[in-house]
Amino acid sequence: MTNITDEKKELDRLLKLADFDIDYDKDFEDLDDLSKLAAHISGTPISLINLIGANTQWSISSYGMEVDQISRQDSICDITIQKDEYLEIPDLNKREQFKDKPYVSEAPNLIYYFGIPLTTEDGVNIGALCVMDQQNHSFSPEKIQMFQIIADEAMRHLEHRKIVKDFQLKLDEANEISRKVSHDIRGPIGGIIGLSQLIKENVEEKEFSEVADMIEMINKGGRTVLELADEILSAKKNEHPSSSDLERECFTLSGLKQKLLDLYRPQAQLKEIDFKISIDLEKKHLSFAKNKILQIFGNMISNAIKFTDNRGKVTVSLDFDFTSGKKAFLQFCVQDNGVGMTDQQIHTMLNHQAKSTPGTNDERGFGFGFQLSKHLVRSLNGELDIKSELSKGSEILVKIPVKLFMTEDQT
Repeated sequence: MTNITDEKKELDRLLKLADFDIDYDKDFEDLDDLSKLAAHISGTPISLINLIGANTQWSISSYGMEVDQISRQDSICDITIQKDEYLEIPDLNKREQFKDKPYVSEAPNLIYYFGIPLTTEDGVNIGALCVMDQQNHSFSPEKIQMFQIIADEAMRHLEHRKIVKDFQLKLDEANEISRKVSHDIRGPIGGIIGLSQLIKENVEEKEFSEVADMIEMINKGGRTVLELADEILSAKKNEHPSSSDLERECFTLSGLKQKLLDLYRPQAQLKEIDFKISIDLEKKHLSFAKNKILQIFGNMISNAIKFTDNRGKVTVSLDFDFTSGKKAFLQFCVQDNGVGMTDQQIHTMLNHQAKSTPGTNDERGFGFGFQLSKHLVRSLNGELDIKSELSKGSEILVKIPVKLFMTEDQT
């Protein structure tokens, strides 16, 4: 039986990983030298730097083995992240737990694994550095210490990426504040300048009472400008960072579609699932902030694939909903013809912590993918709904409020 404390710890770990808001489809060339160095120090032909998501192991840097992702249930690094130090496993081909894994039973026929957790500054393991070979090794304490240094350096690279992204976000917010203040107070300040110029040009011809009235108007206008600027700054200051619409990197519907296809089509192909994404072509160029979108939609798609039979169908639609007044909502819908759910299961998913169940190919469930997505949707003031019928499939609808940005071809 799963321990509640362990479940909370895993959810906290996934939330920490989500904080990095990593685009797994991007290049991490700055890490490639580290994975290569680990392979040379160990004398192994393969070295990987992996991050462990809710259902997937993502390889963000690899040396000697072309791999982008594998199922978390096939990942040895998933065991490594549960350790405080390193994990060493020789003779993989003789161990019941690993002998049937595709990378052991088939090419490259690995028999040795050594991994060290990638640990954040506050002690959370989000992934692992590992080396592997077709023969066993025995590493000295000095080499193990070198591996730890490489793992720490890889983690620093990820932390630095996050710092740069957060700094850019703050810079964008400051620029947006500056632009808004400049726009909103230009009129009042123009009026003040006009009044002062009028006084200067006509002070000798004007009666004292008229001059006093103009000065009072300047006084009131100045106070109004200060109040307006303070209101703008206070509104920005109190806005929760996670709901900011000023991320440097934005998506369009077409861009998001391509990212999701690139990331999750391999998982669908493993089960020969017909995986398609449709978008509203008239709105495909509208830009919106990235802000956890990949984490939310990715977990939903991964779950749909997991609970759909081989040669089944998973369809995603992406659109904007403008029916709620001036607000724009990014609308995501994923449908499958998989195992489906009962009304009780839907209620449990939406209102409680649902227990994990194996997928149609007996894929191991971790019970956190949907829970993580639900948490992120709510943190962004979004909405989530499930429709399903047992043995006929499921439909999950997500609506998230977004701020739209004009692209160059729209201005």
